[in-house]
Amino acid sequence: MRLIVATVLPGALALVLAGCATTGGEDGPSAARGRLLAEAQCGTCHAVTGEAQPGQAPSFSSLAARYRAHSLRARLTEIDETGHFNMPPLKMGDADVEDIAAWLDSLPLP
Repeated sequence: MRLIVATVLPGALALVLAGCATTGGEDGPSAARGRLLAEAQCGTCHAVTGEAQPGQAPSFSSLAARYRAHSLRARLTEIDETGHFNMPPLKMGDADVEDIAAWLDSLPLP
């Protein structure tokens, strides 16, 4: 029983928090919400922490080094609306884009 709780609880908590993140934004961009959104919506293909494996989409640390501030928000908005390469449109909304951009802006540059 403890193993089930220890295995299921972190994932369930992440889903609950990600649900809260998509309705947030009233208090300004949040790097914490951005990371949760990235994990929930992008983590299947992009490495949220660490480096990407060969053949995998770029890691968020490499994306943070490539895009900053205005260009990052413009790129996320474009992906949100039209997709990118193999990525479908995400339909996140402006507050979610700002949160993900805030999280990427908070990552240290290599």
